[in-house]
Amino acid sequence: MIGFDSIKSNLLNNYHQHKLHHAILFHGKKGIGKASFAREFALEILRANTTSSQGKNQFSQENFIGNTFLAKANHPDLFLIEKQENKRDIVVDQIRKIADFSNQTSAISKNKFIIIDAADELNRAASNALLKILEEPHPNNFLILISHNPSKLLATVKSRCHLIKIADLSNEDFTKILQKSLFKFTAQEIKIMSIMCDNSPAKAIDVGRDMIEIYELFLNSIKNNIISEELVKKIADKNFNFEIFSEVVMFFLHRLSGYNGGQIEYFLFSEKEVFAMLNQKFDIEKIFNLSDEMAKELAQMAFLNLDKKLLLVNLFNIFSL
Repeated sequence: MIGFDSIKSNLLNNYHQHKLHHAILFHGKKGIGKASFAREFALEILRANTTSSQGKNQFSQENFIGNTFLAKANHPDLFLIEKQENKRDIVVDQIRKIADFSNQTSAISKNKFIIIDAADELNRAASNALLKILEEPHPNNFLILISHNPSKLLATVKSRCHLIKIADLSNEDFTKILQKSLFKFTAQEIKIMSIMCDNSPAKAIDVGRDMIEIYELFLNSIKNNIISEELVKKIADKNFNFEIFSEVVMFFLHRLSGYNGGQIEYFLFSEKEVFAMLNQKFDIEKIFNLSDEMAKELAQMAFLNLDKKLLLVNLFNIFSL
């Protein structure tokens, strides 16, 4: 994987010297490949240490139906946990299944790996259950936690892990990853998404093109002093992911504050003209206050499923001149 060579080399050296910590916490920006790297690293060790037990003690997937990540593991000695669909948190029952997995004899390798993606999403009960597991590690079991925001984790959980900071991807690495993806992004799309998605390949691949489209429509609406019918149609569509619009609005406010501070070097679409217009109306303090208010309103909108058209109109009225 691009950008992980030195980390992988150090971890493999630790493993071969019997110094690999039983609990590792990968933390860094969301969408840069932490979980994918964790799986790749675990699978490399597991596949290199296949034992004569292959064909015996076959791992029962039926015991772990609640783990929606299991199909991606592709190895019976790798157990992966993520937030279940339509759930707000990773719950305690999912963490308790780690004990069942650990107590079983390894299926085909002398080691076992458990990956939790993301540990930030553990609720309180699940965090306490995880802490108990960390306090009583099983031999030849390695636990890898993925975190986008370590401040959300219990201090006692972090203190029992080897913390590894995953650096942000460079623009060069981001570009290489998207060029190798199956989605055939143009050079211009990649350049824009590197800015809008903050060099997060996962975010770019998932919603990058949608963000580009919505942002251009949003800017043109402000520039032309009339809300684009296409933008209204997209926002009102029941199948539209409203989080994309929320991301675009907060990105716009971030860029506006950057323009006000003279920090924008490359303008997207009609940004330069729009920002110059709005600079007459908003000073930096007003932009920061608006950002705080808008973040709360967008979160409430998503949670309560309020009228999205009304929000768009109100937002447009704020920026209209």
